[in-house]
This record gives sequence, C-alpha cells and structure tokens, in this order.
Amino acid sequence: AFLQSDGDLSVLSMQLRKAAKSSAIWTSDAGSVAKLVEEQESSRGDFPGPCVVIYNGSLEENTDIESVCDASAVVLDYGAENTLNMPIIWRVNTLEHLREIADESGEGVFLLSEDCLPECGDESSGASSDLREVLDNLPNAVTIASLPVMQAANAEIQFGKHLVGLGINSLILQNACVGDEEDVTYTQWAIEMLNKKASSSFSMTGLTGSANGHFGVASHSGEMKWRRLQQ
Repeated sequence: AFLQSDGDLSVLSMQLRKAAKSSAIWTSDAGSVAKLVEEQESSRGDFPGPCVVIYNGSLEENTDIESVCDASAVVLDYGAENTLNMPIIWRVNTLEHLREIADESGEGVFLLSEDCLPECGDESSGASSDLREVLDNLPNAVTIASLPVMQAANAEIQFGKHLVGLGINSLILQNACVGDEEDVTYTQWAIEMLNKKASSSFSMTGLTGSANGHFGVASHSGEMKWRRLQQ
C-alpha cells in the first residue's frame, strides 16, 4: 500500500480502468477502498465500466471494517473465521490445502500464494506438473495467482502465460502501483503483453529511442527497461 491524495488516487483509479484496461484493482490499504470504489462506480453505464475493487490487507482490531465492506470482495486465509457478510476470496498457502479443497466442494474463489506456484523463470520444474494436476481437479473453482513485476528479461510475461496454461483463471500484477510515474505505464504494458498471443520476445512497441537509454520502452533485445529498478 502507498499513500496518495484523494485526487491522485482517483486519477490513478481512472487510468487503471481506461488506459491500462484493468479488470480489478487490489489494495491492502483499507483507507483507499471507499475512494477507489467511488471513482469506479462513477463509470457505471460507460465503457469501460467499473473495475471491481478487492481488499487484501489485514483485518486487525483497528481496521476500518465499514470502509473495507465497500469492496467487491475481501481476501481471507483459507480456514479463517468469516464474520463478514460479503464475497470472500480465500488465500491458499500450500498446495496441500488446495488438494483438500479439491477433495471437498471444489467451489469458490482462491488466491494461490507463492508457495503453491512454480518459481518465475523455472517453469519446467515439477512444481508446474503438481499444480496442473490439482487444478485439473478444480473445474468449478476460480483460481488467482500473483505475478512479480518488472522482472529481468520481462520474465513475468512468460510466467503469467505459463500459469494460465496450467489452468490459473486470473492474474494479479503484484505491487505494480507504488506511487511513481511508471504505475500506469507498466500496468498497461504488462496487461497488453499478457493478452498477446504472439511471442513477447518480438515487439516493435516503443523501440524508437531505446538506444539512448530511455525507460519504459523496448530495448533492441525486446526487453523493457524500467526506471523504478534503477532507483
């Protein structure tokens, strides 16, 4: 989470919907939920319509529960007590827990932790086969995975496509927005590349100027360079 003024947060919310074409905004800042929901709801009836807003932060005693309840859904650890009268996304921390879910109802929306996934850049490991096997037994579940952002050689793009190929239904760009000038630029690029069927290793997008060290444009090798990583 990061702190922004109400105006900046509203602008970011609008840009993620219109420019980046996000389908959901996830936040761990309870104080931002109502502001994000208000801005998104202002687009109802327009195109593109509102993104869903998901709260995936803590629910401590000092958390503004009333504000959190404005979200479309809240993330809770699998097996935790649920006293909220709203949609829940269950965070699954181990593949064994996911197997338990498959053996039970097999229904619901589940956010898979890093421990359930193969490592980014090591898609050929046995962890991929294990995950595919469990996902094949969850035909009625919606599964979500987080992608690390701004990886070397843009490895998150191939990783995301690999996870979808295993059966993951939805992807999150984890910490894509940190309050800097590349929030929207990166998110827009990553969503476009993840949705591209052609190889991400060959793209002319933004090639001009990259030889001069510009950021947010493709190098001659096809790799995007990001200023955030240089700071």
